[in-house]
This record gives sequence, structure tokens and C-alpha cells, in this order.
Amino acid sequence: MNRNENKNGSVLSKYVDRYFEDIWTHLNSLRTVMASYGRVHYIVGNSTFYGVLLPTEKIYADMLSELGFSEIKVEKLRKRNSKKELFEFDVSGVYRG
Repeated sequence: MNRNENKNGSVLSKYVDRYFEDIWTHLNSLRTVMASYGRVHYIVGNSTFYGVLLPTEKIYADMLSELGFSEIKVEKLRKRNSKKELFEFDVSGVYRG
């Protein structure tokens, strides 16, 4: 794909980057308000952009792990009503603060 075919790619990449920066900030802030052994659940869907699969569920799980959560689980819930490779997931973890 050449640059002319992907006019919105730069704008979209900034949106995606900002989304994950915001969720990182949110997850990081949970550690200040969660009780020890509290559990979080996030229902998220993976996405594709210009034919590239973005594994949102894995990114959430990696962030939870990086922030010290344990017992991290990713459960596929259901097929989304769009492209065949898209699903919704329950990403959960336990905070041991």
C-alpha cells in the first residue's frame, strides 16, 4: 500500500496510540484505589486497521502484568458482527498491592 492509498493512516495511528496511553494511565491509577486481591475485568474487542490485526486483548493483558496484576486471564467471549477475525474478550486480573 503506498502513502496515497493510506491518507488517514497517520491520523488513525495517533488515535490508537492515544487510546492505549489513556488506558495505561487508567490502569496505573487503579493501583491507588483498589484493595489488595481486588479483581478487574475489561471487555474489549480486537480490531484491524488497514489489514493489520491489533490484539487489544493481549495489550491489556501485558499492561496488567507490567503493573503488577496477577492471575491474568484472557477469555474469548464471542464473535463480533464484522470481520471473521474479530472477537470480544474478557481480560481480567487480580491486584496484589
